[in-house]
Amino acid sequence: MKKTILPVFALLLAQGAIGQTHFSDDFNDGNLTGWTSVDNDADPTTSPNYDLWYTANFSSYFAANGAGSAVSRSWASINGASTALHPNNFLISPAINLTAASATGLSLQFKTGSIEAAFPDEHYAVYVTTSADPAVIITTTPVFEETLPSDGMFAHLVNMSAYAGQTVYITFRHFNTVDMNTLLLDDVFVKNLPANDAFVLSSTLNRYSAVSTNNTLTMSVRNDGSSAITSMEVNWNDGADHTQTISGLNIAPGAIATVTHPTPVNYATITEKLLNITISQVNAAADATPSNNTGTEKINTVSALADKKVVIEEGTGTWCGWCPRGAVAMNYMTTTYPDDFIGIAVHNDDPMTVTEYDAAAALTGYPGANIDRALLNQGVSQAAFVSYYNARKDLVVPASISATGTVSGSNITIDVTTKFFTSFAAGNFRLAAIITEDDVTGTGTGYNQTNYYAGGGNGAMGGYESLPSSVPAAQMVYDHVGRALLGGYAGQAGSVPAAITDGQTVNYTFNYTVPATSTIADMHIVAVLIDQETGEIVNAHEIEMAELGISNNASVIGMQVYPNPATDVVNVKFEGQGGNYTVVITDLSGRQMATSSVSNATGAQTVALDVNGLAGGNYLVTIATEGGSYTQQVVVR
Repeated sequence: MKKTILPVFALLLAQGAIGQTHFSDDFNDGNLTGWTSVDNDADPTTSPNYDLWYTANFSSYFAANGAGSAVSRSWASINGASTALHPNNFLISPAINLTAASATGLSLQFKTGSIEAAFPDEHYAVYVTTSADPAVIITTTPVFEETLPSDGMFAHLVNMSAYAGQTVYITFRHFNTVDMNTLLLDDVFVKNLPANDAFVLSSTLNRYSAVSTNNTLTMSVRNDGSSAITSMEVNWNDGADHTQTISGLNIAPGAIATVTHPTPVNYATITEKLLNITISQVNAAADATPSNNTGTEKINTVSALADKKVVIEEGTGTWCGWCPRGAVAMNYMTTTYPDDFIGIAVHNDDPMTVTEYDAAAALTGYPGANIDRALLNQGVSQAAFVSYYNARKDLVVPASISATGTVSGSNITIDVTTKFFTSFAAGNFRLAAIITEDDVTGTGTGYNQTNYYAGGGNGAMGGYESLPSSVPAAQMVYDHVGRALLGGYAGQAGSVPAAITDGQTVNYTFNYTVPATSTIADMHIVAVLIDQETGEIVNAHEIEMAELGISNNASVIGMQVYPNPATDVVNVKFEGQGGNYTVVITDLSGRQMATSSVSNATGAQTVALDVNGLAGGNYLVTIATEGGSYTQQVVVR
């Protein structure tokens, strides 16, 4: 089960659209009053009775569904055991009186959905009959039938003009599926639709763009009218109108189409814009429901193109027999795309679980994955991870991010820095750092890995097919294990100002104490910039904790670096203790930017290094001598 961002073609049907409504039920009263639930299969009766349609609150998964949905199951956990169900479940409406209804625009509207990304293939059919007898219903031809293509909620419209003048029953039959999860039904309406009614389900525009670049604005439009849509007048306004009539369309009633605005969105300077999108006319006439004809999109142009890292947070657990698939996929991605992929294993209900991380990630299907926290609860496989990576690695992002710091014993200081390449009048971003660890082992049975690939019956899986069905802890090594959230899952409040200018650098320092049970050499720091409006990870950077230096106690030689930030010159002050010293400035990839040497240094020393001409950002100042090396970070503006 999962919490899902709805696909663009699956948004809520408008309730209260114009036209006479003959029947409606949103199931928010929590019962099936008036409906008849019939069981035509041999599945076991349970409590709750998963062998029948019933009502339940799935608003935590799909907020638009409200407090109730009708539910039928093809899988359930019964008495703690995973149980495949074979539904042949009928949900029959009360009698719907259409004897006085006009045939013009008479339609059935409803939503169906699946809650499991890995197992969405629920099959169902819809019947309209004059009899409520299941034996009669099953002999008629469905007016609609499908297998759901993915998880999410999907809206449907069925022409019922042939049933005007009759009293009918509408039946939803869940059948021809097994061992998936849950079919949801919601917002059932029978009504007369107006002739011309376009519904803007969603719009799509690149959130960030290079300057002087054409960006295409598209809209997902559903025809909620009774007439085919052949033309629309569409406008996007950023302070000026860009109105175009789009002709040559053929969107049938109930159908959904992607419509492209002919005028590209293009700005020659660094700017932040809000576009208001409107369909003003349909078929050269006023739209019947203007309230659902609008949308908005934001776009910022950027002054530089930052490297984009793709973060995949994979939900896993030692109890999960399919989760070796995630471990294999993560290792493949780390090996194949070491520079642009960052993997984090978010453990559930095992000894490696971080409760805050597990709860906030809301990964309810295992294995499951959040990709940049933009694609939520996605399926897990090597091919899927490659697909997600390819779809997101070249996205334009508004900022770069880096991390430096120091290690003193088990105490870690982490300086996270982000540099913005656009301006925000009122941005809403936060910085955070996620600690991960490789080579994690344990001796308790909680570290045993359940393995459904044992024996090879479920195919090859990176060697797990040669391991037992419960891999002993002594044979298991876990990588990418999420260990701590510095700043919290959503990021540190106040770490990034609201007003941001192009070129602005923002720093925040986090502190972390490495537990005695962990090994610094196996740990990583993932610095992330999080957009609070969407919850997405905008950009990220990963470094090995050991790269921060070992026992780098600069106070031993009284090391001072100033001014910091610097613009022209960096002064490095230290107490020479005899011997030769080399002072070096390097960038974060280790390239030497400036250097100076001091021979036979005793007492107070000051070395000036020229940083004029260096690109703005974070650099490391290192003093090296025979007795050791000492490093501090400096910001150049």
